[in-house]
Formats: sequence, structure tokens, C-alpha cells
Amino acid sequence: MREQVLKTAHALTVDKGWDRVRLSEIAEVVGVSRPTIYKEFGDKTGLGDAMIVAEAERFLAGIAVALDEHAQDAPAAILAAVRYTLDEAERSPLLKAVLTSNRDGSETPASGDDGTRPGGGAGMLPLLTTSHSMLHTASASLTAWFAHHFPELDAVDIADGVDALVRLTVSHLVLPEDSRDATARRITLVALRYLRLDDLPSARR
Repeated sequence: MREQVLKTAHALTVDKGWDRVRLSEIAEVVGVSRPTIYKEFGDKTGLGDAMIVAEAERFLAGIAVALDEHAQDAPAAILAAVRYTLDEAERSPLLKAVLTSNRDGSETPASGDDGTRPGGGAGMLPLLTTSHSMLHTASASLTAWFAHHFPELDAVDIADGVDALVRLTVSHLVLPEDSRDATARRITLVALRYLRLDDLPSARR
């Protein structure tokens, strides 16, 4: 039941926006009572949080696989991770909304009986601090990966390079100007040059 509720909430959110999603509608589609959803998730905000967490876990697991498939090849690993992010954002409007939302979490979460604000919508998701956490966790994973596989790199350079890599990728999600292949290669080369890894043969492929 929980998985069906999350899938339905995800589909409805992508279709019309989180502020227009109602728990009663989800309950009807899934075939359960509204109190059952409240019992499982607490309220609409709790459901939204669970939906974000599920999306984050799927996304971060994919990033980890992309990196580990190229454990000793920094250019290939960066390219795979960036391309995975661009592809997943294209396939999942919800993920794109989360990744490109306000990183400082300054927007006030929605309130109200069913998770909406009187007189205004809550946007795609009123849980922007969670999206900040996803970006932070993704950055931390990349930083740890580079530190482990390329210990000769300076720790500050790794942190700064990863931060630039993440921000560049998100900016291209907001304002794409080229194909995902070309964008991924361009971002990869920027990261490699900053980390002084662009002299590796695989970086020129």
C-alpha cells in the first residue's frame, strides 16, 4: 500500500503540481481510505517528505553505481555521473524540480489542513530543505569518492571542484543549451581541468 501511495502521489505531482494534489484523490486511486494514508504518513507534508526521500535514495544509488563502474577512471566516472543526473532529471520531472529548487530552503513550507496554504499554492513540493539535503549528500558522496580513489588530490581542491561540478550540472538542468551528451562532456572537462586530471588519456576520448 505504501509503495502504491508513493507512486500515485509522484504521478499526480508531476501531472499537476503538489499544491493541487489531495490525499482524498490519492486514496481513491489506490483504493484505501484517507485515514489509512494519514496513519501511514501522518499528513500531506509527511507523504511529500516520504516521496522526496524515496526519490533521493533512488537518485543517489544511481550516482554511486555510475561512479563505482569507473573506480579508477576519473574522466569516465565524472562523465557517467553527470550524464546519469541529466538523464534522470529528464525522465523524472519530480527529481528535476527537487534538484533545481531553492538550495537555501528559504521558501516557507505549506501549511493547512491538507498541506496547502490559503490563498496560494505550495509549488511542486513544499520541502525545499530536503532538496538541499539531497544536493549536499550528493556532493558529499562525490567528495568522498574522489578522496578515496585519488588520494593524491588536495582535499580543498576536491571540495571546490565537486561544488562547481554540482552547481554546473544543476544550472544546465535549469537552462539547457545543448544535448545531454555534449553538456555532460563539457562539464566533465571543466571538472577534470580544475582537478588537474585532464591529462589522463581517457579524458580525451
